[in-house]
Amino acid sequence: MVNQIKAAILGCGGVGQVIGQHLARSPLISELILADINLNGAKSVQEFTKSDKIQIEKVNAGEVDQIASLAKKVDLIVNGTIPLFNLKIMEGCLRGSSSYIDMASGDDYFGHPMLKHQFPLNDKFADAGLLAVISMGIDPGTSDLFAKRAADRMESVDYVKIRDADTGTLEGYDFATYFSPDAMMEEVLLPPLAWENGKWNKSPPMEVNEIYDFPDPIGPTKVYRTDHEESELIPQFLGKPVNDVDFMITLDETFVKYVKILKKMGLTSPEPIDVKGVKVRPFDVVVAAMPRPDALAGKIKGYACVLAEVGGKMNGKDTVIRTWTTISHEKAYELCGIHATSYQTGTPVAVAVEMFARGEIDIIGVKPPEVIDPIKFCDYLPEKEISVQEEIKQK
Repeated sequence: MVNQIKAAILGCGGVGQVIGQHLARSPLISELILADINLNGAKSVQEFTKSDKIQIEKVNAGEVDQIASLAKKVDLIVNGTIPLFNLKIMEGCLRGSSSYIDMASGDDYFGHPMLKHQFPLNDKFADAGLLAVISMGIDPGTSDLFAKRAADRMESVDYVKIRDADTGTLEGYDFATYFSPDAMMEEVLLPPLAWENGKWNKSPPMEVNEIYDFPDPIGPTKVYRTDHEESELIPQFLGKPVNDVDFMITLDETFVKYVKILKKMGLTSPEPIDVKGVKVRPFDVVVAAMPRPDALAGKIKGYACVLAEVGGKMNGKDTVIRTWTTISHEKAYELCGIHATSYQTGTPVAVAVEMFARGEIDIIGVKPPEVIDPIKFCDYLPEKEISVQEEIKQK
């Protein structure tokens, strides 16, 4: 007999819609509530899937009481919103007795909760018999599990490189991101954290870069070091000591130029300014002026790739294991009506929810992605058109 759970997705932007499509089709989900303050995304999932297990509710992610009411109806809530609401949704889950999954943390410079604010809720979730898996998307999340899957086969690990490439082209938009504008702007504006020689260091934003040779069809691509959860999570939870960990991502050169200009003009500041008697955060204005990622569906051409490179010793030999997944924006649009960035980010969340339903994440408390069995997880991904490819080189 199939073990079914009731689930909710709070936040139905591009990524939330992908998760919703997967879970609506899953035999492991008996009921699915799609919740948001703007119901257009939820309605799109309902129309796309024609599923009779879907219910739509208007819920404000900033109101803990509303979240608690939602949590009372389900076994697990997927947080598809921005990191600003992480702690409120976690508190709502505790009040309503629901487990929890999110895809990213934030930074307190922008007033967003960080990992250091989420992990202290471990005892409350454990005492309630609930699980909260944090930072469980494509990167962070799948990237962490790619790294752990490789590291588990090694006697020792020297370094982990997480690399994210995108060859996508987008006509008609001079300043846009394929992921949450709020989250992406944060990542590039903050001094990126890296684990170097066994300790954390920060460098100036959008300064450290390299040409990384990605597998075909991408090839050599310029990537920038940006602030990302892997640099904090992997050194703590890989399961083995590691000397160096960092994250780098493709950034369009025009985007980098524009961000640097906006920063010089003070338009990326989170501090409110007075505009004709109204207090406004310049950062919020910039983000609000950028297009929603789901509005870009069908307009992006090219490939997206997320890769983990792990170097160390395996069977006494110097070894490099690279694990990656690649999908085109065109293929993702065929699959879900959205682009590859949303598809890659949302699909692993759906896999994790199904593993939770099967009892394959049998743990309670607030936990990082690394608590998930990386072998089982990677075995499930291809069933949802997320390929897992691997290359092992030894000297």
